[in-house]
Amino acid sequence: MALSSLLVSIMVLLVVMIISALPLYFAVKFLGGKTTILRTLFVMFITGIIVSAVRYRFRIWGSIIAFLLMIWIYREIFRLKWWKAFVAWVLQFVFIAIAYLLLALIIGAFIGISIFSIL
Repeated sequence: MALSSLLVSIMVLLVVMIISALPLYFAVKFLGGKTTILRTLFVMFITGIIVSAVRYRFRIWGSIIAFLLMIWIYREIFRLKWWKAFVAWVLQFVFIAIAYLLLALIIGAFIGISIFSIL
């Protein structure tokens, strides 16, 4: 019984990680970078750890240093130019916003509520 719940938890975690990596994956692919979904997952995992550590260590300047490190990691691992690495960072949020909007429209249509009445 415990083993099956552990397997379900692991599967849910993997699915959530893959879904969260998709916006960055699509952004990098759109800009012509070299990536796979596994590489994107690895980059997200590593940058999450590095950003957290740098922000903790360098309190005031930590956010700026962490951002520059993250863009550098994108540049190196995905083989992008500096400006494309920055655009990939921005595009992942654009893709997230589009996905939320589409999901809201689909759910709204399914339950009969217009998203524009909510806004």
